Amino acid sequence: MLSNDAKAMINYVNAILTNKKLNNDIPEIAEGDADFLELEQSLRTIKNWEKINKDSEERHRLMTENACDIIATVDLSGNFTYISPSVEKITGYTPTEVIRHYREIGYFLPGVQKEMDRQRERIKTMVEKGERFDAINFEQRQVRKDGTSIYTDTVLSGIYDEEDKFRELLAISRDITEKVKIRKKIIELSETDKLTMLCNRMKLDYTLELELCRAKAKASTFSLIMIDIDDFKQINDRFGHLAGDLVLFELAKLFKATIRAADLIGRWGGEEFLLILPDTDGLAAMALAETIRQRVNEKHFLEQEHISISLGVAVFSDDDTVHSIIYRADQALYQAKKTGKNQVCQM
Repeated sequence: MLSNDAKAMINYVNAILTNKKLNNDIPEIAEGDADFLELEQSLRTIKNWEKINKDSEERHRLMTENACDIIATVDLSGNFTYISPSVEKITGYTPTEVIRHYREIGYFLPGVQKEMDRQRERIKTMVEKGERFDAINFEQRQVRKDGTSIYTDTVLSGIYDEEDKFRELLAISRDITEKVKIRKKIIELSETDKLTMLCNRMKLDYTLELELCRAKAKASTFSLIMIDIDDFKQINDRFGHLAGDLVLFELAKLFKATIRAADLIGRWGGEEFLLILPDTDGLAAMALAETIRQRVNEKHFLEQEHISISLGVAVFSDDDTVHSIIYRADQALYQAKKTGKNQVCQM
């Protein structure tokens, strides 16, 4: 049977280990025992560290569960091992839906999922070689559970233990939908002619460069239509410049209503417009140009006024540059003007 002194020492140690409030001082028998005092100090140190770690884990849990960003961990097989509750607020999907069924529910769009799988395989290869990888940052469009689109910015990095051994992937995603909308609006404004609301010269130049490169790379074709309002100066002289602006605006609406979705029309300058027609040969371009000319003739503008336009068509050839195809469209327009206006010519 344990003596009272032994029981007192055991109770004292238990009190330390269970974080109970100590009502008594160190047992009298242990007051001069250096080994016991060293043991007591070690136990107190361990319990203090446990408390610190527990507090730290609790703070970490609270921060993660109440974060505005989506915090997730993913293994190298592509499975979510954790995702924060904020995912439901941002995407509409619950953590359970994402963790168990993210591929089936289309949490990522197919193109994004394919790229993420490719990056994950690359990271997996690096990890197997014992190499560290740099954090990856990417923007993506996602579709919420209700079908609406959002944009997120994600940073993907690695989680390593104290021995520098890779454990899993950490992904932190932030909703940047409003930021993307503002950015798109700024780009749109920078590429739009304020008067006609068509694209401006800068957008036309950029698109023409792309179309030329695409046609040469894929052995395809495209056409241009240069359009100019006949006797526009007379409209300004008779009705004023504000009336002239209204004609330009009304013409822009007519052009947009007549062309195909794949076509791009913009204000080239003054009363001139340029129409870019992807995958369009000369016959189709001439037919569309004639349709536009006829519809302008049929439309009433200022005080029942009729106006006319002249149009010049140019079709891409293998040795074309941006300058040369524009030059031919301009020369075709000049020919239409020179030979009577209100007609279509091709060069």
